[in-house]
Amino acid sequence: MLKTIVITPVRNEEAYVEKTIQAMIHQTVKPLRWIVVNDGSSDKTKDIVSKYLHIPYIRLIDVPDRGYRLPGQGVVEAFYTGLGSISDLDYDIVVKMDGDLYFDSSTFEAILDEFEKEKSLGIASGSRYDRRKHSSEFKKEIVPLGYVGGPFKFYRKDCFHQIGGLIRRSGWDGVDIVKARMHGWDTKELRHVKYYHLRPTGTATGEGIKKANMKYGEVSYYMGGYLWYFTLRVIGRSLMARSIWPGVFMILGYARSARLRLAKENEEFIKFVKKMQLENTRNYLKMLLGKIYEM
Repeated sequence: MLKTIVITPVRNEEAYVEKTIQAMIHQTVKPLRWIVVNDGSSDKTKDIVSKYLHIPYIRLIDVPDRGYRLPGQGVVEAFYTGLGSISDLDYDIVVKMDGDLYFDSSTFEAILDEFEKEKSLGIASGSRYDRRKHSSEFKKEIVPLGYVGGPFKFYRKDCFHQIGGLIRRSGWDGVDIVKARMHGWDTKELRHVKYYHLRPTGTATGEGIKKANMKYGEVSYYMGGYLWYFTLRVIGRSLMARSIWPGVFMILGYARSARLRLAKENEEFIKFVKKMQLENTRNYLKMLLGKIYEM
């Protein structure tokens, strides 16, 4: 079996982190090391994790509180703090995992089996189910073919190094997919494996729906691509939320970035993004037509 290290940045996750720990310690395949990086939590997150440090593969790194939440960049900085602590270990797969997830005991085994079978697989995870705000209901996150969401990502070590690791800004979990595909790696969401995102989007301390969706707009500007594709994403996110406001905030984030002429990715990257967007649109149309024919 492939050797795995797991890195979990956490900040104020006292309501969820123990469920994630319970999911991890009951896995049929254990990681070589699991590093939990406490990124300045002001609640009981550190105390909860500390109760499990008697388990041989679990480590806790405590990072001083910077005084505010730093979406995207803060998570990646904490991830690299954890990664820097395992230079003595030989591993095959590195996992970036949030501290507010739950999954079945066979999850790691199922995902690692895919990496064993498919040598060109660079990034993978299960299908993500998000908890709706003000509800106990979970709903599958609809993502483009080949996309792997940020909460739970398995990277083959060679792929991780070839793409230059993770960029230290919001959008890292989309940029890595594009770069991996540019280098010929496959990226995959495994439909037969499910995981559950316990914290609803936009409810992290210091974030909120406005800030979260403005960030999506800013990331879309940074990554480039077709404006019509961004418009479809705006409509789709508003429909999923059953509210116009997520889409409005996405537009505001995009417009602000354009007005300030913020930096974008390079032309080669943007050209590849446009190619992926056309592929995604064709796939969605095929899926839609298939459902129409079934009616």
